[in-house]
Amino acid sequence: MGALDIVVLVLVCVAFVGAAGWLIYRKVKHKGGCTGCDCGSCGAHCPHCRDKADKN
Repeated sequence: MGALDIVVLVLVCVAFVGAAGWLIYRKVKHKGGCTGCDCGSCGAHCPHCRDKADKN
């Protein structure tokens, strides 16, 4: 395994861990929203938006 192979492997691993960390961070901070919903355009029809509307 050459130096270039190691560099590529490290970059791919760092990118994967970074993407997974970003998704976990957004989920923990409740910024994920619903699938296909930005919680503003659905008119509170999805379960996630309904829960937010009920709390207000």
